[in-house]
Amino acid sequence: MIVNCGNVSTLPYANKLKLIAGKNGLDRVIKWVHYMENPEYVVWLKGGELVLITGIIIKNDLGALIKIVDDLNNKNVSGLVINIGPYIEKTPQKVIDIANSFNFPIFELPFEVRFIDLSQSICKAIFMSRIEQDSMNDFMKNVIYNYKSYSQEVTNRAIFYGYNPESIYCTVIINVDNFTQIVFNNGIWDEELAFRLIQQINQIIVDIMNFHDKNSAIRIVENNSIIIMIPIEHIKGNKINLLANEMINRIKYKLKYINISIGISNFWSRLENFKYSVNEAQKALKILKTVKNKTHICSYNNIGIYKLLLEIEKKDEIKIFYEEILGKLIKYDMKNSTKLVKTLKIYIENNCNFIKTSNALFIHKNTLNYRIKRIQDISGANVKNIDDLLNFSMAFKIKNFII
Repeated sequence: MIVNCGNVSTLPYANKLKLIAGKNGLDRVIKWVHYMENPEYVVWLKGGELVLITGIIIKNDLGALIKIVDDLNNKNVSGLVINIGPYIEKTPQKVIDIANSFNFPIFELPFEVRFIDLSQSICKAIFMSRIEQDSMNDFMKNVIYNYKSYSQEVTNRAIFYGYNPESIYCTVIINVDNFTQIVFNNGIWDEELAFRLIQQINQIIVDIMNFHDKNSAIRIVENNSIIIMIPIEHIKGNKINLLANEMINRIKYKLKYINISIGISNFWSRLENFKYSVNEAQKALKILKTVKNKTHICSYNNIGIYKLLLEIEKKDEIKIFYEEILGKLIKYDMKNSTKLVKTLKIYIENNCNFIKTSNALFIHKNTLNYRIKRIQDISGANVKNIDDLLNFSMAFKIKNFII
């Protein structure tokens, strides 16, 4: 279980917590618990903490309490627990209103509950969750990259982590495209931010998978990606792409500053096929980066001719093919400042339809006709010949792939 503000109250001693603000921020992951009374110590927080206060210093100072909430939220703290008692009798409504505007969770805790008991309970759960996640990560990465054979012992351990030999699976890889830019802080890698970011995404995925099926799919964290084994029988109509869209939309809603891409494999069942499905999903992600279109989801099953290009080891040979097919047109465009290559590309994308192509290029049909004739004269190809059109289409795909 990933411990967050939404499920923390299920832990021992935490069942006395009463949520009074920030209900829309309950998915904030709790990385650790920190007891803090002096407001000046906020600067030492790293983010992701659940902060506990009694108010022994600030007491019922409304301005000081408002500033603490504002400062904690700016430090990306997960939430605040106020020990209601002799120092802070009740959380002021203004503080509640500000916390709600931030989606910043605030809990009240009766004074008779000891902070030490609450802190130990939460920290133990965080520690055990981290051990479980790391253990599953290490094992599943061995399944993907290292194991040459799959004994019954390996299968049994996979079953322990949630694998079902009777299920059919699809592998989905969620990649954070701008991960490096986010976690580099003034040229220094922010390990705390990197961990918190992946955990936040992980929690969103858990919530989505629990909505579709109570037994969550297996998740493996790898650098800036999360690999998920999804049993497809729990997805209505096996609409994996719809599920992927749901993931992207929910992640973008919660974390507006990150860019997500998703690669999807074919279906598989046997554990030894998992590594091949991961490879398929990774290839789908590579194609997404290659074609650079507006979509953020790619299925290996739909990458078409790119499957062949990915398998060709001698990249120089396909580059030679590209230059043989488009080289003359490229040189002519460069020398004469024309747009014959672009015209040809749009013409093919519009299924050789003159009206659609001229509209897309904002040119007259006569101008398009002239350009097509020039393309044929320079290249020596016939745009009405299916073989020549196939060569041109392949050349443009190669351009995306290697140029």
